[in-house]
Amino acid sequence: MSESRHFDVIVLGGGTMGTAAAWALGKRGLKTLVLEQFQHIHDQGSHGGETRVIRHAYAESPEYVPLVRRADQLWQELEAATGERILVRCGGLELAAPGFTHARAARASADAHGLSYEWLTPDEAMARWPALQLPDDWDALYSPDSGFLLTVPALRAMANAARALGAMVLEQTEAIAWGAEADRVWVDTSLERYEAAALIVAAGAWSTRILAELDLPIRILRKTLWWQEVTDSRPFEPDRFPVFITDSPSGEIYGFPIYGVPGLKIANHAGGDIVDLQTIDRSAKPGENQDCLELAARVLPGVTAGVVKSAVCLYAMTPDTDFIVDCHPAVPQVAIGAGFSGHGFKFAPAIGELLAGLVVDPVTETILRLRLSRFQRAGAADSRHV
Repeated sequence: MSESRHFDVIVLGGGTMGTAAAWALGKRGLKTLVLEQFQHIHDQGSHGGETRVIRHAYAESPEYVPLVRRADQLWQELEAATGERILVRCGGLELAAPGFTHARAARASADAHGLSYEWLTPDEAMARWPALQLPDDWDALYSPDSGFLLTVPALRAMANAARALGAMVLEQTEAIAWGAEADRVWVDTSLERYEAAALIVAAGAWSTRILAELDLPIRILRKTLWWQEVTDSRPFEPDRFPVFITDSPSGEIYGFPIYGVPGLKIANHAGGDIVDLQTIDRSAKPGENQDCLELAARVLPGVTAGVVKSAVCLYAMTPDTDFIVDCHPAVPQVAIGAGFSGHGFKFAPAIGELLAGLVVDPVTETILRLRLSRFQRAGAADSRHV
């Protein structure tokens, strides 16, 4: 095989985690090939929608806090290296109605790691952010380190950094089969076969097909995103309004200050229909924002029912909503990054480091709660995969 088709590591999937892995591999001096079935920047997967929240007081588990702190550091390094703005640090509110636990769980994570935060009364929150209208029995935690990431600049900057370190990114190049032998892996596309010492599968919603032999417990959910008109944009600008996450009878509604698009972005992290990738409806329908409007009517009276923009993205959901970052149980030179369950983007550069570590050092231990073995469903691997 020619040198041009042999690499140290092949990455299947040039989305969020695959691009981050390529950047991390490049920093280790490894010759890397990334195969992406779409254009590098696209709206077919999980990273569409302009922005993603970054938060440190992590309600999902205190175990995520060191990972997001490392990711935050790497995002800042990427900004400094590229001169591209990626992170907007506007602060963040974690809000919960009576009987809902999100804000208190976030507080527990912050306390466990000594993070800076304020536990506010609704009156204190409304005095600081006049766009809010909070019932007097809601919980409110404010984290000054929270904010949002700009997805397109983030992906572009990681890819450029990876390319500068020698990575090759082949767009519109679908992997149709892969396999492994004792000392190598191979990947077939419609035109070429590529070989490497190791493989990373980070193909988002398509990981279940690429790793069909493992029967990964991942469901693909269709999610809608909305940019709603507001009566006055000034109270919702990033220097006057934080990102927010709410936990209430309306759902797990989250949102952003107005940035770039002239509307307040808002969506429901909970729910969503299970879909097939071949038949998914990629246009948002009138009425699918009813849960968001219900929440806005309660706590954001300046948000109207007028829609500026909408979008559809995908969640690759595990049963416990934790990620899968681990080695293939039967092919140790293959690492898997999958099932990021709608809250993975912020972690991307740290996940990239974990994936790079798994293929570079076979004894690398991944984070316990992210291991594939927790599902006890891994099947035997074949030498050929389609």
